[in-house]
Amino acid sequence: MVEIETMAKTMPETKTMQGTKMVDDGRRDDGSWVGTPPGARASRVPARALPAVAFLAAGCVAAAGTPAAHAAPAGTRAVAAAPGRTAAAHAARPRIGKVIATISIKRIHLKIKVREGVSRRVLSKGVGHYPRTAPPGTLGNTVLLGHRTTWLHPFGALDRLRRGDRIVLKAHHRTYVYRVRGRHIIVPTDRRALEPVPFKPGKAPNGEYITLISCTPKGSDRHRIVVVGKMGK
Repeated sequence: MVEIETMAKTMPETKTMQGTKMVDDGRRDDGSWVGTPPGARASRVPARALPAVAFLAAGCVAAAGTPAAHAAPAGTRAVAAAPGRTAAAHAARPRIGKVIATISIKRIHLKIKVREGVSRRVLSKGVGHYPRTAPPGTLGNTVLLGHRTTWLHPFGALDRLRRGDRIVLKAHHRTYVYRVRGRHIIVPTDRRALEPVPFKPGKAPNGEYITLISCTPKGSDRHRIVVVGKMGK
């Protein structure tokens, strides 16, 4: 079992409703907000449970077992490939543990390899790609998990990301740039982060998203911190 570190809570929690906690980063210079602005209502959490093995593996505590190598997360929907853009990428799935990309985030001085899978072994080497979510740069939601306090702890400073920050993935000799759109604090049973459009169950994918997930507060598996980005046009 991964050792749990005792650390102070690092993020303020400002909204609670139906088990979801939305984080307010405060007002930016241009008057906009990251997270949920004051007076806004947090959305309801569906009853479906997120597979514990995936989030528990993300730097909190060890999980008993790992998901099937290419099993789709329960409750998620198949993503239709856009003609000429994603069909080939979705058809060929890499083996678990294979390096599929490199992720770089300037604000938190991160540059590390991304491997397929979210097992303890994979996450001990860096960042893992949740199987059956969109491959880097393709239509839908590319979900990545990483540790915050153990092993290489690539997502240790995930809470420092702000709206507009660049998340860069390099895969298949191409570079994909996503911009941070928001940040959420959720309970472990909330699986909306895995949807083709993050936090919008049932909506058909309308772009290329990236979702970064780890545990929060540091050293605890009580909640999950989720950062969502979208590729610009």
